[in-house]
Amino acid sequence: MSPETIEGLVGDYGYGIILVGTYFDHYGIPLFLVFGGIAASQNLLNLPMVFICGFAGGWIADLFLYFLGYKTGLQYWMQFAFVRKLGKLIQWTDRLFQKRPAMMVILGRFLFAVSKIIPPFAGMVRYNFKRYFVYSFIGNFLFSAIYTGISFLAGSVVVDSLKELEITNVIATLLFVGVMWLVTRKLLKDRTVSGGT
Repeated sequence: MSPETIEGLVGDYGYGIILVGTYFDHYGIPLFLVFGGIAASQNLLNLPMVFICGFAGGWIADLFLYFLGYKTGLQYWMQFAFVRKLGKLIQWTDRLFQKRPAMMVILGRFLFAVSKIIPPFAGMVRYNFKRYFVYSFIGNFLFSAIYTGISFLAGSVVVDSLKELEITNVIATLLFVGVMWLVTRKLLKDRTVSGGT
């Protein structure tokens, strides 16, 4: 789905589409939430409601995926060849869950590629639900607050620049994603090295 389509959906359907869109949009940049923040900066939507819808959509999705993983269990998924190929990643994730569960759940919400792998995996390994509930709440709260706040503060700049500097926006977005990826990778590498020594 293109950014222009998402922008139109947010403009037409407001809070509902932010809630539903954030529920499903965990594999990339949360565009529904970002466009909700931009719409709030233009006084088209209410900022606290954008935050609440973004938070609720992400948190509901995390809890649903946790229970899906809990219900099926890890052994069920290991019967599939593509899951067995991820054996080393599964072991690494399991070790991190044992050593740093709060980091896995809270910071994992910001790792676009794995943000939807962590909740079902937590359920599969039967990680304590009360703790997962709290960590997931904190992670989604921070995620929604940061993206809503940044998109709200930068909203007027983005709207103005969309008219003239489309290529600059694409480059800036790619640079931001690249920096986030490098920082996250370094953080996880440092944590793994310090945890292993």
